[in-house]
Amino acid sequence: MQTVYIMPAATDHEGQCRIVAAEGWYGAPRDSYEKHPTIWKEIGIMNSAGKIVCLEAGPQATAEMKDCEPLMAGAFFKFFSLED
Repeated sequence: MQTVYIMPAATDHEGQCRIVAAEGWYGAPRDSYEKHPTIWKEIGIMNSAGKIVCLEAGPQATAEMKDCEPLMAGAFFKFFSLED
């Protein structure tokens, strides 16, 4: 199982948010990322319009996230595998 988290941009001027993933289920991914940033891996980018710019995930995970567009910072998803 993996948690995918859309991190809020560090500043208003960035225009994009990083998409990160970690093994396991994290119901509060922001807290986990702040405490343990090394377990999270960057897998993509979301633009300021809430659209995925790039995503390193399997077709099922990518399709599920694209179906939820426009996405927003702070959103998170649970997948059994990002590769499927």
